[in-house]
Amino acid sequence: MVFRGEPSKDCLPCRKRKLRCDLRAGGCGQCQRAGLSCFGYRTSQDLIIKDESRNIRRKVLAVSGLPDSDANSHVHIALDVRARHAFFASYVFGFSPSYDMLASLYEQAGPGGHLWASVDAVSLAFLAHQHGSSEIARLANESYVTAIQRINHALKDSSLAVTDSVLQSVLLLDKYEKMVTRNPQSIVSWMGHVNGGLALVKLRGSRNLKSYISRRLVTRLITTLIISCAIASVRIPRALEELRRELEPKIPKDDVKWTINGLVIAVVNFNADVREGKFSSGTEVIAEAKRLEEVFAAREAALPLEWRPVRVTIKEDNPLVLEDFYHQYQNHYISHVRNVLRIMRLLLNDVLQKHIVLEEDASESVSNAKVSREKIECIAREICASVPPFILPGIGLENQVPFAPLQALRCYTLLGPLYIAGQLSRDCNLRCFVLNTLDHIAATGGMEMAKRVADRLKASPDTSYWEVYAMLGSYAFAV
Repeated sequence: MVFRGEPSKDCLPCRKRKLRCDLRAGGCGQCQRAGLSCFGYRTSQDLIIKDESRNIRRKVLAVSGLPDSDANSHVHIALDVRARHAFFASYVFGFSPSYDMLASLYEQAGPGGHLWASVDAVSLAFLAHQHGSSEIARLANESYVTAIQRINHALKDSSLAVTDSVLQSVLLLDKYEKMVTRNPQSIVSWMGHVNGGLALVKLRGSRNLKSYISRRLVTRLITTLIISCAIASVRIPRALEELRRELEPKIPKDDVKWTINGLVIAVVNFNADVREGKFSSGTEVIAEAKRLEEVFAAREAALPLEWRPVRVTIKEDNPLVLEDFYHQYQNHYISHVRNVLRIMRLLLNDVLQKHIVLEEDASESVSNAKVSREKIECIAREICASVPPFILPGIGLENQVPFAPLQALRCYTLLGPLYIAGQLSRDCNLRCFVLNTLDHIAATGGMEMAKRVADRLKASPDTSYWEVYAMLGSYAFAV
C-alpha cells in the first residue's frame, strides 16, 4: 500500500466505464440508467491507500531474495526466502490493508537489522502455519530469538529506539507470538510485546503523529492492544485511550474501522466490569448491555452505501448456502469488519440472555429475553450469509478447489464468526450449516484449524468466543 494523493471519488462502475459520476446520494445516475449495481463512492481511506504498485512489489520481493516472477518455480529456494515471499505476496500485498507501511520500511532497512530479523521470524511462522511443519516452526523460533536480541540491542540506542522500524519490529514480534501461542497460559508474557509497544509510543511522543507511516503504526498498535485486553479479560489501559484521543484528529471521519474500535473499547471495559462485579445488580448489567448493543446496531445501520451487500438468490439448494440466498460484499475487508460488528452484538446479547431473570416485572423480563433471542438468530444468519462468496467455487477469480493462498486467508477469518454463530443460535439448521461449512473449509482448504473449531463446537460449545479466537491465532491472521 502506498500514499497516492487525491484520485477520483467516482463509483467503481463509472471508473471502469470511464464515465463522469454524478456522486448522487443513493446511487449515481449513470449506474441507474445502465441498470448496474452502484456500491457507492470511495471513502477517504480508499483515496489514501491502494494496492502496492508492481514497482514496489518487485523491489520488496527482490530484496527478500526472490524476484517477482514465478512463485511456483521448481528451482530450490531456501526456506527463509520462500517464507518471506509467501508472507509478502499473500499477506502483505494480497490480504491485509493494515500492513501497508511494512513494504517501504522493509525496503529502507536493508538486511541484517532488527526489522529484517523480525520479518524472518513472522514469515517462517506464517509458512509453518500454512504447511503445518514442525521443522519450519523450529526455524521460526530460532529467527524469533535472533530478532529479540537485535531489538534489545536497538532499544539501547535512544535515537534508534524511537524510529518507525523499531515499533514495526515490535508489532511483528507480537504477531509472531499470536501465531505460535494459541493457548496463552501467562497473560503477562502473551501481552508483553504490545505493552512494550505502548511504552515505545510514550517514548516517541510527537513522532507518533509526524508521518503517515507513524500514524498507521500507532493505529495498528491500538487495535492489537484492544483485542489483547479482550482476550485477557482486562480493562483497556488509560494510556491507550489517551493515545487514541491524540490520534483522533488525524483519522478520516469516515474511517469505519476506527469508529468500531472505539465501540469495542466500551465492550471490553464493560465485560471486565461484569467479571469484576462492579455492577450493583443484574438490572444494571442488563441496562448497560442493552445500551451498548443499541449503539452497535445504530452504527451498523449508518454504514455507508458501499458497505451494504448485494443479495444473491440461488436457484438450487446448496449445502454451502444456509437459505436460498447469500450476501455479496464489495470486498473481503468490508465483509470482515461487518462480521466484527456482528460478533460484538452477539456477545452483548449473550450477556443479556445470561442476566435476564424473572424479577418483579416478569413481563418485561420475558419481553427483553425474546427480543434478545430474535436478535441473536438474525445476526447469526447474517454471518452465515456472508460466508458463501469466499468458499463457493466460481465466485471471483480467487475461489478455487483446493483453496488458493489468498482464499485460504480470507476463509480463515470466517472461522471465529462461524463458531459464535453456531454457538449462540438455537436453530438446528443453522448449526448444521456451520458444522458442514467448517468441515468443507477443513477438507477443501486443507485447514486443520477449521476441523478443530468444529470439534470444539460439538464437544465444548460453552467455550468462550475469545478463547476460540486466541486458539485461531488472535489477530495474527486478521485484516
